[in-house]
Amino acid sequence: MFFLLGSFVPLVILGAIVFVIVKAVTNRSERRTVESAPLAIKRVLLFGSLYAALHVAAWGVAGLLALINDTGIARGERAAEPLAMAIVAVPIVFLLGRWVWRGLAEASQRDAAFSLYVSATAVTALIVLIVSTISVGDWLFSDGSFSAPSVASLAVWAPIWAVHWWLWKRYEREVSNVHVFAGSAVSLVGLAAYGGLLFDSALRGLFDSFTDVTVTTARSDEVSSWLVGLVVMGVVYVGHWLLTGLREKRDLLWHSYVVLAGVLGGLIVAVTGAGILAYGVLEWLFGDPDFSSAVEHFEQFLPAVTTLVVGLVVWLYHRAVLGPAAGPRTEVQRVYDYVVAAVGLVTTIVGVTILLVGFQEALFPPRDSMASEVNALLGALTALAVGLPLWGQAWRRISSHLESDPTEISSPTRRSFLFGLVGIGGAVTAVSLLIMLVVVFDATLGDGGDLLREDIQIPLALVLAVGSVVVYHFLVLREDQESEPKRPAEPKKLVLVTADDAFARAVEELTGARVRVLHRLDSNGEAADAAAVASAVAASEHDDLLVVPGPAGSVQVIPYRR
Repeated sequence: MFFLLGSFVPLVILGAIVFVIVKAVTNRSERRTVESAPLAIKRVLLFGSLYAALHVAAWGVAGLLALINDTGIARGERAAEPLAMAIVAVPIVFLLGRWVWRGLAEASQRDAAFSLYVSATAVTALIVLIVSTISVGDWLFSDGSFSAPSVASLAVWAPIWAVHWWLWKRYEREVSNVHVFAGSAVSLVGLAAYGGLLFDSALRGLFDSFTDVTVTTARSDEVSSWLVGLVVMGVVYVGHWLLTGLREKRDLLWHSYVVLAGVLGGLIVAVTGAGILAYGVLEWLFGDPDFSSAVEHFEQFLPAVTTLVVGLVVWLYHRAVLGPAAGPRTEVQRVYDYVVAAVGLVTTIVGVTILLVGFQEALFPPRDSMASEVNALLGALTALAVGLPLWGQAWRRISSHLESDPTEISSPTRRSFLFGLVGIGGAVTAVSLLIMLVVVFDATLGDGGDLLREDIQIPLALVLAVGSVVVYHFLVLREDQESEPKRPAEPKKLVLVTADDAFARAVEELTGARVRVLHRLDSNGEAADAAAVASAVAASEHDDLLVVPGPAGSVQVIPYRR
């Protein structure tokens, strides 16, 4: 299971690459005012100092509050550090905060540094609040012990979070809402985790009630703790997503959260659960299970059922939030298709790798092998049965859009997907090949010949599986580059020296160039012959030209460098 989850790490990296590239493409069409470098650095230092001082002050005050009811002998020693933190940091927070507050009246002061500060502080405060609230809830409603630091942290960080949330609402146009989606993502993961634990506990209880074998179930205090976590995460999710994030503008950040956190995350979890569960069924029917009892065998796969259910719920909900495709195909719809294709492709690679390793072991049986060849074969077939249909359906949908929409071939999402697969897959192939060669050289030049076959099984399988994927997508990428329509050449730029504006317009129409007119104040007997100018411009191989018409239709064309 951990191997399968770990194999999706490159996919997460690919998702980040998609986000960055799409963001860059989006920003390319927007004109932004850029501050001078010294002023920008000054603003970053100001809010960075405020962020650091606020956190030192908050932890110092929280540490002092936690010692109010402490009657221990070493109370004074434990108070030394938080007292020093509070004495130093609280005045700094007051002075910097007052300075910042006075400047917020001017729109120029509500810049990117201020936005980053508000979002970062709100996210940090939210995480502290979640941890502290769960700890306090365990003490109140479960068998957890009283934690004075948790209560103190809750008392200090709740106002900090509320103030920064209020700052965002007041200056919503200038402050990014990234903390809203960060809180939504954190609470979504928490809901899935705690909900999965409770569902697994209920499933085990149901399984236990219908079987004669005693199934390990959760203790009542564990269930109470999970309920507290579920409630806390539910409140955060409702506040950040259902009441706020869901109603925000559906821009790049909104779609990135829905597609990457909701669709991609849910799909990975669902595929993992489906693969493990299908393997359990195949192992019982055709393989070599560890238990002779079906109850004991399938008990170990109950977490896979929970994983599948939780992943499907998260995936289907966020897929429904995206809504049906209407109108022209958007970049978000492309991201969804390529994300599904990537998940299926990675799962297929895992299956092929296991299959190749098993094939090598069948040809060259390793020494002291305790693994079951049948179980390995079933694991490979399971991964292929899950991954191939997922990738095939998504890739077929992508191909159909590629045939009907010529712009699909040049979309940044498709380019990111292909370049990411070729780049990451090429790196994996190169590292695997390097390891394999080291083993081979060590075996041939040293004394490790007996272990040669066993040591190169996995690197060789990765070279073959990942390398074939890299080659295929490299060919697709090259075909895209060959099929992509050539961009029209940039028009030439002319500086036309003339006193006749109508003549300049005629030259611009005939040449298709960008014409800038220098109005001359004297006369050199210029004869307005636009055709002669167009012919002279076309004959020049340079793009930046100074054009001076002369008498009798003569034209002087002077190339220059900007």
